[in-house]
Amino acid sequence: MVVRRAAAAWRAAAGAALALAGCVPDPGGSCGADVDCGGGPAGLFCAEGVCQSPPRAAFEEVPRTVFGRGHTATLRVRVERAHGGADAASGSLRINGHTVQALPEPGGRLRFEVPLQLGPQGVEASVPVEISVLDDLGHATVLSDALALDDLAPRVFIDADTVPSDPVPRGTVVQLRVHVFDGSAVTLLASAGTALARQPDGAILMGVDTGALAPSAMAAEVMLTATDSVGLQGSASARFAVAP
Repeated sequence: MVVRRAAAAWRAAAGAALALAGCVPDPGGSCGADVDCGGGPAGLFCAEGVCQSPPRAAFEEVPRTVFGRGHTATLRVRVERAHGGADAASGSLRINGHTVQALPEPGGRLRFEVPLQLGPQGVEASVPVEISVLDDLGHATVLSDALALDDLAPRVFIDADTVPSDPVPRGTVVQLRVHVFDGSAVTLLASAGTALARQPDGAILMGVDTGALAPSAMAAEVMLTATDSVGLQGSASARFAVAP
């Protein structure tokens, strides 16, 4: 009889422990209050008589492309453990002082649709983002990363000292020296009758063939336009006289 009662008590205790393990993530020792968990890792708290950690989460998807202000970036976080269950976790993202709420997905995932118009204006830089993942009791884990934002058009300059100040004989090929600055690769489009050649120092020579001008033209007018990876454009132009 004593043996049967002991066995029954053991089974009951084991069942309770299994039930507790099923709903309480990451146990770290018994407790009666948060202060009892002070000897463990930082952030431990007491719930259901067990020391537990804040949500355990990690980035699952962070895009590494360059975005323009008109784009939207999708980030995902996977919650491995949280009080109340991974699917009960919530989250929010902070970017440039703005907040984006998480959209829950199956499997303990949180999705963030981040409009880059919330980022700073006129920059070409990595913009920090901070995600807070909360359990059902409000305990938080913070994750940090960054998104690449391009809101600055290519800067295009023509060296003034390469633009003739006096009329040039018709048929002359004038070499204009051009500089293009941007954080990403650019596509160049030059006026008709010109040829581009990149120099070792990064500058570009734009050859202007005055012989290709209309016979009645008394001046050459050329333009170079640079388009970056997000569609922003910058341009520079020059004009010089051509002798009859």
